[in-house]
Amino acid sequence: MTQIHVVIPAAGLGARFSTSGNKVFASLAGRPMLGMTVDAFRRRSEFASITVVTGEEDLSRCRQIVNAIAPEAHVVLGGATRQESVLLGLSAINGADDDIVFVHDGARPLVSDAVIDRCMEGQRRNGNAVAAIPVADTLKLASENQTVQRNIDRDGVWAVQTPQVFPLGLLREAHAAAARENFVGTDEASLVERLGIPVHLVEGSSTNLKVTRAEDAAVAEALLRPAQNKTKMRVGFGYDIHRLEFGRRLVLGGVEIPTTDGRGLDGHSDADVLLHAICDSLLGAAGLPDIGHLFPNTDPAYAGADSMMLLAEVYRRVSELGWRVQNVDATIVAEAPKIGPYTAQMRNNVVQLLGIEPSCLGIKATTNEGLGSLGQGQGIAAHAVACLSQGD
Repeated sequence: MTQIHVVIPAAGLGARFSTSGNKVFASLAGRPMLGMTVDAFRRRSEFASITVVTGEEDLSRCRQIVNAIAPEAHVVLGGATRQESVLLGLSAINGADDDIVFVHDGARPLVSDAVIDRCMEGQRRNGNAVAAIPVADTLKLASENQTVQRNIDRDGVWAVQTPQVFPLGLLREAHAAAARENFVGTDEASLVERLGIPVHLVEGSSTNLKVTRAEDAAVAEALLRPAQNKTKMRVGFGYDIHRLEFGRRLVLGGVEIPTTDGRGLDGHSDADVLLHAICDSLLGAAGLPDIGHLFPNTDPAYAGADSMMLLAEVYRRVSELGWRVQNVDATIVAEAPKIGPYTAQMRNNVVQLLGIEPSCLGIKATTNEGLGSLGQGQGIAAHAVACLSQGD
């Protein structure tokens, strides 16, 4: 089955933007520009992989930003030019020649779902698609001393943007040909055009701007401001359940609870179902992958892990996206032991970590009234609902 991939070149220093390093790390509305770009594709289900290409000096910071939003994404080392970087990104894709690749600039953080949809449809219809907008300004050709030589007819002239969408095999062929012939293009379309293949334009957007100079960032901030000034609310639900096994500690809400039969919850980490449910409720509200993706039970690094540390990492990722925790409500379902004496310490642990008022956290305990496996005392479950807000 044909899969769709994304390659995001993010290796440029952006000298026209700033002298302080890679411009894709600059903040827009409180979020890293690169994080916004990655999130535009991460939040959609069509993309099988996301590959971000960056410079050696930026690898660590890039991975930190990208992994907070899309843990499954790949961050790879780029080359000396954008063209080399894209080729390295293409080489990192594990795909077939007829797979489809979106190449999109890391410094275009405002790409919309509508533009992505038009690129999807254009590629399906014509085999490739390049986002672009008709030029509206008068165009003049000038000499080196900036003296006008002649006007340029703007009819049929388009300003090309990204995404640029082509089959994976075709892009690899175009890049290989350019490398053999020492041809340097400004985008993927120019490399494909050299092979004699028609390239098809689809309507981009004037808001899909490339942040090149500091004033571009100001425009992007202004475009984001209406959404920024309007408070957004999200609700997420989390659920977890683990069996009770002999020889395991029973940990709930970061509190070790003594048991009379020596049984605790079985799991790869400390199996704290309460904190795991809270983690998933926060991740779900923020639109992030669940804890099974973030902390897989196949990773030995999380063997016996303290779930308070897992919750701290979840809170960091959620906060990095600009979300604030408004309240969390959770229920533990267990026949035994009695949970009530320990809920105060559980509450204190969680409110301290999330930085919320005690009144913003509910932790309750109930039984399953003898019904089902939980009613037979075979395990403990927890449910949690979280509310997040973003903006003023």
